[in-house]
Order: sequence, then C-alpha cells, then structure tokens
Amino acid sequence: MNKDDKKQIKRKILEGASADVIRRYGSAVKEHVSSYVGKDQGKELTKGLKEISESKVNKDNEYQNIKQQAGFSAETKSVAKSNAEKAINDDNTRIIRTDDMTESYDKSRGVSVGKVNDELFDLAELDSEGIYIDGSATQVKFVGGDAKSCASKLLGSKFDKYRNNDVEIEIPKDFYDDVIKDYNERIEELKKQVESAESRGDKALAARHQERIQEIEKTRDNLKQSNVTNDEAIFARLHPELSVAKDIVSVAHRAGMEQAKTGAIISGSISMIKNIVACANGEKDVKTASIDFAKDTGKGAAYSYATAFSGSVVKGIMQNSGSQYVRTLSGTQLPSTLVSTTINVGKTMSKYIHGEIDGAECIELLGKNGVAQIGSAFYSTIAVAAVAGAGSTALTVVAGIAGSTFGYSAAVAVYDELATSLKEYNLSVENRKVIEAECKEAIELILQYREEMSRAVERYMTEHLDTFTNAFTEMDNAILNNDSNGFIKGNAQIQRLLGHEVQFSSQDEFDTLMLSDDSFKL
Repeated sequence: MNKDDKKQIKRKILEGASADVIRRYGSAVKEHVSSYVGKDQGKELTKGLKEISESKVNKDNEYQNIKQQAGFSAETKSVAKSNAEKAINDDNTRIIRTDDMTESYDKSRGVSVGKVNDELFDLAELDSEGIYIDGSATQVKFVGGDAKSCASKLLGSKFDKYRNNDVEIEIPKDFYDDVIKDYNERIEELKKQVESAESRGDKALAARHQERIQEIEKTRDNLKQSNVTNDEAIFARLHPELSVAKDIVSVAHRAGMEQAKTGAIISGSISMIKNIVACANGEKDVKTASIDFAKDTGKGAAYSYATAFSGSVVKGIMQNSGSQYVRTLSGTQLPSTLVSTTINVGKTMSKYIHGEIDGAECIELLGKNGVAQIGSAFYSTIAVAAVAGAGSTALTVVAGIAGSTFGYSAAVAVYDELATSLKEYNLSVENRKVIEAECKEAIELILQYREEMSRAVERYMTEHLDTFTNAFTEMDNAILNNDSNGFIKGNAQIQRLLGHEVQFSSQDEFDTLMLSDDSFKL
C-alpha cells in the first residue's frame, strides 16, 4: 500500500468518525435556516425572520415599531436556539411557536393552547410524537429599553392576565438578573413599609403593601430567562441574514471543535503506533518521531474540523430543503462526502497543475479518492471537447477515449489480481510462468492505455490549463483575504469547465438563491 492510499484510508476513517457530529450539528443548523426562511422542511410557518424584517414601520414611531417587531424576532430566534441545542443533545422534544401548532388543551391551567395570536402563550413544547407537553407553554415579552423599565412594565395591569393564569414569561437574557434584583429590592422595601404601617395601626395600608408584595413575588417567580438578548432581538429584526449567519457559524464552529478532538485522538493514536514501530526498527529517533506525531495529530484535527464545520452547514441546508429527495440525502454520508470530495479534488488538480502527476494519474487519483462521478464528469468533458473539434471523425475520437479509459481500468484490475496471486499463493513453476507472462502483457496494456489517456488529458489541459490555474489561484487568494465572492467566482469557473450548470457566481447570487423558492441543485 503506497503513501497516498494510506492517507486516503486515514481520511475515510476521520470522515466516518464525523458522521454523528455532522448529523447532530447539521440538524441544529437546519433550525436556524428554518427560522430565517419561515419554512420547516417544506412546511410553511407563520413568519420567519426575513418576513418579520419586512414589516412596515411608521417613521413617527420608528423605535416603538422596531421594538415591538423585535419581540416577534425574539420568539423566532428563541425557538431556533432551543431546538438547535436539543438537536445537538439528541433530545427529540421540540419548541414551537403557538402560531404554528395544532390547538391543544392545557390541563394544568384549564385553557387551550395553540392558535394564531394566542392571548396567553407564544411558545410551547412538543414531545417526540408532536404532542403538546402539558404545562410547557410560555409567553415572551421583550419590553422596555433596559432592565429597570422592563421590570416596571411587567408589573402593569396589562400583565394581570398572565399572573392570574400563572403563565411563565420569558424576558431578555441580559435583563433577567437585574429584573430579579430589582424585584427583590422592591419586596424588601415594601416589607419595611408593612412593618411601619402595622406599627402605626394602619392595617388597611399594610394590607395593600402586602398585596403588592405578593404581586411582585408572583411576577418574579414566573419569570424565565430567554436564550436571546435584547440586542440580539433588535439585530435580528434589522439584519436577519447576518443574525442567522452568526448563529450558523457558531454552531458549525462548535461542530468543528468537537470533531477536531476526535480527529486528534484518532490521528494521534495511529501516528503513535506508527512512530513507536519506526523507533523500534531504528528508522527514526525519538525527536523526529515526536515531531511527526505532533504534525499528524494536528493535521487530523484540522481535517476533522473542516469536515465537521462545512458538513454541518451543508447538511443543515439540505435538511430544510423543500425537496423530499434532498432531505433524504441529508441523512446519509453525502454532506461529509461532499466536503472531503471538494478537498481531495482540489489537491489532485493542484498536483497536476504543478506537474507532480501526469494526466492518467490525475484521473486515477480522482477515482481512488472516491469521486468517480467527478472523474467521469471531468473525462466526459474532455470527450465533449474532443468531439467539438473532430468533425466527421468524432465517433472515432470518443471511442478512443472511452476505450483507453475502460481499457486502462480493466488492465489495472487484471494486473492487481494477477499480482495478488503471485504474492499470496504457492504456485507451481509452470503456473507461475504463465501468470508472470500475463502480468507482463497486462503491464504492456497499462502502459499503452496510460499513454493514450495522458495524451487525451494533455490535449484538453493545454487548452484549459490557464483557466484551472487562474481559478485555483483566485480561490486560494480569496481564502487568505476572506473574500467569499472571489472563492465562489473561482469555483464557478471550474464547474463551467467541467460542464456543470452553475446556479450562482457571487455571494449576492447565492443569497438570492437561498431566499428564493428555487431548488438548490447538488
């Protein structure tokens, strides 16, 4: 087994190890994608962050309008964040806005839950079967510009209906502690006033103070800390795309970091054994082995991080697709395979461009890296290019290319089998001579077909090498400069060269595609 084969096996191990992380974190990403578009796996929701951000604003009451609409954004983000954590932790229960659920009956409160503009509840929790969990419904109130004003507003008469029905109220994450502190201070002050009134014999005043204490205590005890801050809610109302993008990157980063640890352990374990053996055989000294161990561990962690980070995002987008077929594919190894395929194809093409491998090796490596479809598409493009300039001899050219491809693959397969026979079996002298002769013939065929393949690839590359080189250079520079448009543009050039229909060529076109009802073609 050569060095590249060993490296590929190692990457497949790391890729396979990332499956569970990509499954969980990809589902978490889906929740944030859903919160933006207002669709959950094809099902229409009442409103998503995008639609909320398009709500009308009266210029005379701009702040009040934005603040009120930010409350709806807070509900949507709270659902997405809660469900993302549940997905990561393999919790099959889900939070849902009452606007989007079937009406149910809350036995603990004796009221119905789940209708558009529910008077008491904004959010509820469903079990794994989609059935309402009794007592789980809550209200979301992002009122006031700071904690003090929030505390005062919640004690107003408008909120009596929530107190009377013992409804939990979620308030901004950054307000919660200060609101609780404010209420405790009010309660302590009122207790002193009760004592003072009682000492003067004013029982009526003492009773009013006591009622106020009970009202504040009940409000305090029914408060719940949201997972969304006041600033996050307003930002989501004003900049929904950036708000969701930040959440997705945060989830994907967590996926990458979690998988990087596993990748480091796997790569480190493999490297440790390899380097211990190398030291024992005198092939390496301890210092060299230690350096190689550190490098292998770091590379494994980096590869695993990239696979889990990107794979989670790909899976999340696929999982929320309107297409049942794409959603089904999101549950397979395809997301992580797409990521590793992109990495491997880039490395293979880079080797060819820099003259490290010839045309036949380029095609062979594409196949070995588990990207036979891309290899086939690439080779088919060469065939189409040949046909375009061949005129009446088109069929002969295509047949020649196809013949060299299949002939080369068949010859390699035959040779591998014959070589295995020579290595693994005790053969008679006569049989060995026959097999050795057949091996020689297979090698001659391999060389012949390889030469034909190389010539075909070289002709194609001569015409298109500049495009490949420029595209990869543009993508490399884009990564260094954090330029998404440059990366997408370079990638689109390569796709077109391989005969693929490009759906977007810039960040703006990608954003437009994600916001449209058009399907995302893989």
